[in-house]
Amino acid sequence: MKICNLKATHKAALVLLSGVITSTATHAGDGWFENSSVSISGFIRAEVAGSNSGEENPNNQGGNVFNDKTVQRDTFLPPALNPLTVVNPVTGLLGLGGGGGVGAWGTTPLPFGNTVRRGDFVKSTDNDFNYALVRTEIELNFQLNYEWRFIARLRGLFDPEVYDAFDANDLSSFQNGRDAGPHTDAGLYEGKPSYFDYIDDTGKNPNSLEWTSNNYQLYFPTFLFEYASGDLSIRAGNQQIAWGQAVFFRIFDVPNGLDLRRHSLLDRGLEEFSDKRVPMLSLRATYQVTNNILADAYVGRFQPTVYGNPNTPYNIIPTQFTVRDTYGSGDYDEKLSGGFRLKGDYGQFGWQASFVTKYGTEGTFAWTKSGVSKPLTGLLGDVVNTAYNAKLSNCAVYDPILCRKFGDSGEALANSPFSVNPGGVYSADEWFHYAASARLDAVAGLNSAITEFDGSTDIYASPAANVGEAEAQLNTFFTAAGGSMSGHIERRYHRENIFALGASYVNESENNFLNQLIFNVEVQYAHNRGFTSPSLSQKEIREDEYTVALVVDKWHRFFDEIPGTYIVFQALTKNKSDLVGRHLSGYGAVGRDELEAGATTGIKYNKTGNANYMVFGFTQPLANKIFEIEMVSLLDMDGGLLVQPGIRWNPGHGLTVEAFYSHIDGDMWGDTPNSNLLSSLDFADELSLRLTYQF
Repeated sequence: MKICNLKATHKAALVLLSGVITSTATHAGDGWFENSSVSISGFIRAEVAGSNSGEENPNNQGGNVFNDKTVQRDTFLPPALNPLTVVNPVTGLLGLGGGGGVGAWGTTPLPFGNTVRRGDFVKSTDNDFNYALVRTEIELNFQLNYEWRFIARLRGLFDPEVYDAFDANDLSSFQNGRDAGPHTDAGLYEGKPSYFDYIDDTGKNPNSLEWTSNNYQLYFPTFLFEYASGDLSIRAGNQQIAWGQAVFFRIFDVPNGLDLRRHSLLDRGLEEFSDKRVPMLSLRATYQVTNNILADAYVGRFQPTVYGNPNTPYNIIPTQFTVRDTYGSGDYDEKLSGGFRLKGDYGQFGWQASFVTKYGTEGTFAWTKSGVSKPLTGLLGDVVNTAYNAKLSNCAVYDPILCRKFGDSGEALANSPFSVNPGGVYSADEWFHYAASARLDAVAGLNSAITEFDGSTDIYASPAANVGEAEAQLNTFFTAAGGSMSGHIERRYHRENIFALGASYVNESENNFLNQLIFNVEVQYAHNRGFTSPSLSQKEIREDEYTVALVVDKWHRFFDEIPGTYIVFQALTKNKSDLVGRHLSGYGAVGRDELEAGATTGIKYNKTGNANYMVFGFTQPLANKIFEIEMVSLLDMDGGLLVQPGIRWNPGHGLTVEAFYSHIDGDMWGDTPNSNLLSSLDFADELSLRLTYQF
């Protein structure tokens, strides 16, 4: 269902929803609608998060850390044009004589070097708010008869756009403006940010029953019919499947992807993922096999995780990249996800086991052809264009030095992962810094963008043997582009099989604190899981991964005067990736200034061992539950910390006021901030307020 252009009637729905009042009606009749009833309820809520870090999101154009830096760019003769070039007899590569061979990149300077300040092209932004939203939700529960029920939950969100946002139209006077290419939603890259659109490479929204635009979203997280009779329950329709309740961790909770377009992962930490799970069209059945064993199974249409769009407050993909989502062209809308879970309870003991086969919801990212046919420009660009046009076309035997495959440099670049575009990467220093922050290998990433695409090698690019050669080549081509170049990547999805086992034990003790302490051990094994390669190679990493988690929680009454306290402790270890699915082999990358000239990789501190995390949290209602205080923390054992204290006020009359502060430190210890998960959100220290009225 295409969602880019909604009619005014859809926009009005956000206002009309708030006017619906709670109602319940019961009809006692005969036949199919005997003892039917209808209930309607919902809420409206204002949410805002004020920035306390003084930092902009560095992944966005307006927050790029190089906007205020002046960087030297030296240019060099490409090995393919250098008469001194010696072909390495071992590797067969031009000028790569063991790092700095004769004629290699960086050995023959050209008189086109310059300095560049990114901020001369791209305006920096300055925001006081990370997040502002009005949301409303209404639920209809229609009990048709004893066995059948219809449930519909409609959620509407409106963003008033109070941000100082980047506008790509401001770049129209540089390098002929932004061009996202033919397989990407141009609106995401060629104008103002879209806070809610999710568009694949066919121009469609992968999410069922969802309508969006730049600043509003309207969708049905629940739209289903339920049949319940005896021990059997069947649900069919758009729904979320919640198989886990852990804070931050997802062991059994794997059927749904997550929607990160709104507040990313920075909502109340003690809330489960109910607001984040991407609903999918599915059929789900549960059956109480015995008094102790419950069976639960589903089959549904594959729906991926949704990431924040470019230049939105919590975007995590650097906007020097242009992303093509292949959900549509890859026919992933025709792929199915399915699985089952068995859960048993025997007094103090419990167990559960599950199996899910699905496409990985995070997907993997890899270089792809840009499709943008814009030639090199400027003095150096004209020199390269002249040399390229002098090569022979339609050669019987192709030689990259003497022959060309394409009509001009623009067509060659269209068959490479790069395009001439303002707002891309302007210098090698910027390339290395952002590769490191994205957990990518700057040198290997450059080389795969060259060796896997004939358009790159056809226009004189060649693999770099070390950091120095990569730096020389990058600065030469950025200068020849007349400013900067964008990188183009595609998102793909891969089938994986996930097995999970869990065991629980409720402790009994004469010690009041230890009594009724609940221990849960959960283990997940993912077979042949797909991961993004740190080189962004088109050949993704496929490996088996295990995840082990311990969860200990209980309600404990410390004082007679106030209600009990909920306490939770969790620990988790993963052997291949971090909590958001980034492969650990990309951890430990650093900027150009931290690498030796002869280094052959952009990763200085290779991460060894597992990713390890700990969670501690509690919630404490006060007298009459008018106030509740809470705290949750996530510790990455490699040096990152998220702490989120909060308070909730329930004055009555359907009103709730919540405030919570998210403090993130991504550089507490360790070799580099890029060796822990939380440095990626270090910019997002913020105070969040929520005012809710339930009706």
